[in-house]
Amino acid sequence: MKLKLLFLLSIMLISSQAISQQDAQFSQYHLNSSIINPAYSGLYNRFMINSNIRRQWNGLPGSPTTNLLTINSSILENKVGGGLVLQQDEIGITTTTSVNLLLSYQIELGNNQIFSFGLQGGTTSIQHDQSELTLRFLDDPDFPQVEERSSSPNFGAGVALMGDNYYLGLSAPRLLNSEFDDGITNSTIYKRHFYATGAFTKELTSLFLIKPTALIKYVDGSPLSFDLAANIRYNYKFWFGLFTRNLNTQGALVQFILNEAYKLGYSIEIPTAKHIESSFVTHEISLGIDIALFGNQDVYLRNF
Repeated sequence: MKLKLLFLLSIMLISSQAISQQDAQFSQYHLNSSIINPAYSGLYNRFMINSNIRRQWNGLPGSPTTNLLTINSSILENKVGGGLVLQQDEIGITTTTSVNLLLSYQIELGNNQIFSFGLQGGTTSIQHDQSELTLRFLDDPDFPQVEERSSSPNFGAGVALMGDNYYLGLSAPRLLNSEFDDGITNSTIYKRHFYATGAFTKELTSLFLIKPTALIKYVDGSPLSFDLAANIRYNYKFWFGLFTRNLNTQGALVQFILNEAYKLGYSIEIPTAKHIESSFVTHEISLGIDIALFGNQDVYLRNF
């Protein structure tokens, strides 16, 4: 146990070499795909605000914490979508803040099917606060007690296709590698990410609707990652479901729905891989609000 803990801490605290090169993971993307795909913005003719707070490996000092806020809306008679994604990740002594603007264009294909193409652009800022390190020797030249900052641009794109009972998406929200360069060291912080998502719904009875979902993520130099989930909606009042990530993390989620417009969700993930203690669970809380802000917008219960 102690050896594993020291190993994990050493990975997170040696910031110049060991910053994660993958985007933060979420378990409640199935009702807010703008997290990973700019084409999702404006798919629904409404104004949407969603927030997520994720605490990964709770109980482990310096473990990742992610705060997310997404805002998106249909505009120009539901032909165009626009949005904003604000995200802050903290891991050890490193804080990463990203800001991205979203823009999409929708094409109606008939039979209530919509095709959307989206772009996003913004910046990623990284800060290392080495004064937060607890050192045996305060004058250790390898760990000066200073703050180091760097920023880099970001650009992404995606497409989405949605019908009455299905959703498909392909996206690359991070097409540019994010580099950390403080004038002394230079390293790649985040690499290009590619996502493929899919979901469909099937009514089982008048009260139950089932929605299987899948997400595949590819990052250059890393193994292919996938999420599989089965979610069930009961009586239009709440969702509950089970999911797995790479078959070595298992989780469950629940989301309550009020007046078809307000959503409060919670999920828990338990690692089952041999190299991570199962006591290091992950918690995620989400809050979503759908509003008919403009005259032609409408709010009704959505499944994607």
